[in-house]
Amino acid sequence: MPLTLHPDAPPRSWPERVLGGMGVLMFCITLLATLAGVLSRYFHLHGFEWSFEIATLSFIWVTFIGAVIAELRHENVRFQGLVRWLPARARRWFDSLANAGLLVVASWLLYSSGSFFARSAWLPTPVLRWPTGLSTLALISAAAMLAIIALVRLVRDYRGHGDQA
Repeated sequence: MPLTLHPDAPPRSWPERVLGGMGVLMFCITLLATLAGVLSRYFHLHGFEWSFEIATLSFIWVTFIGAVIAELRHENVRFQGLVRWLPARARRWFDSLANAGLLVVASWLLYSSGSFFARSAWLPTPVLRWPTGLSTLALISAAAMLAIIALVRLVRDYRGHGDQA
């Protein structure tokens, strides 16, 4: 998982490309579903009550996909401004600490969302009657991907290849 040096740079790894494509698809679904709901209300059309439920579901997926892409690109919130002033050894230590923290948080999210999924996955949504687990799966998959990213980085740090993560 290479580091993208600039946010506007094109994706350099296949996971980033796949997630980017899924994110664009979910964003388009969110936009079109919201637009359908707004237009149906403006023109007093009936039968579009489902649009906001789809917009909500796709927005949840966009949010979690974006979080994973941001982590792949090293664009999530960090104290890089302070850490870059430290010696190289201390920077590597803080990077490892941040990755360990990411692994702990992602593992807790995975456990917690798995428990929530087990309790409520098959409850129907209000309008479409789809399983509510579809939205919980976004959190489960994001947590799993973040945990994998953290593990890969920690292994690279342990082996002494932390600059490549």
